[in-house]
Amino acid sequence: MKKLAYAAAIAAAASSVCANEIEDFRNSWTYRALTHQRTLDLGEPLGRANFPYTHNSYNSSAYANLGSYWDPNHIYSLVDQLDMGIRALELDVHYTYGDLKLCHGANDHTGCSAFDRRFEDGLKEVATWLRQDGNRGEVLIIYLEEHVDGRYDDAVAALNRQMGDLIYKPGSCATLPMNISKADILNSGRQVLLIGGNCGSDAWAQTVYNYGFPTDNDHFHPYPECRTDKYDLNFVQNNLVRIFEDSTRLSDVFGDPPQPITPELMAQAARCSLGVVGLDQLKAFDERMTAAVWSWDQNEPNNANNNEHCAEQWGNGRFNDAACTNARPFACYSKTHDAWAVTQSNAIWEQGEFFCQQEFGGDYRFATPKNGYQNQLLQNAKAEQGYANVWLNYSDLAQEGVWAPGDQPAVTLPGDDGAVVWRKLRNDKGKCLDLEGRETHNGVEIHQWSCHGADSQLWWKDQYGMIHAKSAPDKCIDVSGADTEKGARIVLWNCHGGPNQVWLQGPSNSFRISNATNMALDIKDPFWGDGQRAHLWEYHGGKSQRWSWD
Repeated sequence: MKKLAYAAAIAAAASSVCANEIEDFRNSWTYRALTHQRTLDLGEPLGRANFPYTHNSYNSSAYANLGSYWDPNHIYSLVDQLDMGIRALELDVHYTYGDLKLCHGANDHTGCSAFDRRFEDGLKEVATWLRQDGNRGEVLIIYLEEHVDGRYDDAVAALNRQMGDLIYKPGSCATLPMNISKADILNSGRQVLLIGGNCGSDAWAQTVYNYGFPTDNDHFHPYPECRTDKYDLNFVQNNLVRIFEDSTRLSDVFGDPPQPITPELMAQAARCSLGVVGLDQLKAFDERMTAAVWSWDQNEPNNANNNEHCAEQWGNGRFNDAACTNARPFACYSKTHDAWAVTQSNAIWEQGEFFCQQEFGGDYRFATPKNGYQNQLLQNAKAEQGYANVWLNYSDLAQEGVWAPGDQPAVTLPGDDGAVVWRKLRNDKGKCLDLEGRETHNGVEIHQWSCHGADSQLWWKDQYGMIHAKSAPDKCIDVSGADTEKGARIVLWNCHGGPNQVWLQGPSNSFRISNATNMALDIKDPFWGDGQRAHLWEYHGGKSQRWSWD
């Protein structure tokens, strides 16, 4: 009874999580700074990149029910974690109760539940997020901790069904190469790296890298050492070394949980460019996310007077945007020597490359730090010469607000090929969007129903944001009467492209109506199951508003 009561409390708490906090966070300086920071290492080798990471990402009260996830590592769903800037997920996959499940259990599946979420449903959620237009330039690492009892080919089949075209595959039994970049992955038309493999079958070896994060919890030594007991400075700077925390009661009672990741520890890790720091209990406006910012100073860039388009490093080591016509010395970097130097000359920003090569030779280029450790090395070089502010080769001159280093690699993302692909729309209650009575006349109500895959449950979202019904391709999901109030009915109607038929994808894999973007496609009283009608409701990010293409 105690376990059931605790589970019920967790489920209730999950429903009270305010999804609007995520939208508020996405409008914050921390989120913007982390977004800018994420593009800095786009062309760097993986071993020099950083991937914000959650530990046991799937074990969340967002999926809680009376039988599962009663001891969660998280309060937010996978897609909410991604919306907050996480770019490395951990999924524990067990073959149990006749299916592949996302389970927080032991090697022998003790602790798993028949009510645990299906592995494939988690993949659908992540794949839906990756395919959103605004996310096509994101690279994601998924660490698969597998307990599949040899069912490798079943796991690969699920991966291929949901995201096969997005996976950057090894092709054969191979460890994860540290010399490829996120740009290389994107230019191949892919977005996902899968790790945690063991070459257990040919298909598994061809899909999942035989690699696990080098991990050394409780033994991290901050700057200037920037090492762990196991891994020296050079290894840390060129590999995705991990530390993580574990907040579960299971770990506390039966294990030896690692040290918690505090804001102080996160700041130390960012300064040393520790590649993977695993958070539990991630929340909106989490101080640890703010501590992960090593680049921009507070509330920068701000484009003061609409005339600040070039970046400088201040005396405190943080970035500021400034007028490009100011005179500053220049930050210069030699890739050959992995060394920073600062020019004696002061000049306007556009002359940086000239003075770097004039003073230090062709091996030195006008540059900007790509990670926290390189930023610290530049600060040291600057201090040795008594400088406070130096120019960085980093600007938004090409496009206001889009900051890019001068050597950022070109990336070509796959375009929309216009192919019509009919798929189910499944919510996190496990129900699919369906036409009442399989009717197709104007005004027929749209509701949720157990997923069966008949034409009445198949939909296609076109490039304009209209969602067509396979049963009647010239008809679209429509907000009745162009209403924007809570409870407005969702029906099928002739496609006309009006704002009450244009759906925008927002946080939590929600669908927002274009003329009232605070309102989301929702199910009225979804708990009651089949036949509950679709309606418009204020966005809350709950299970009835989280939709995955299936």
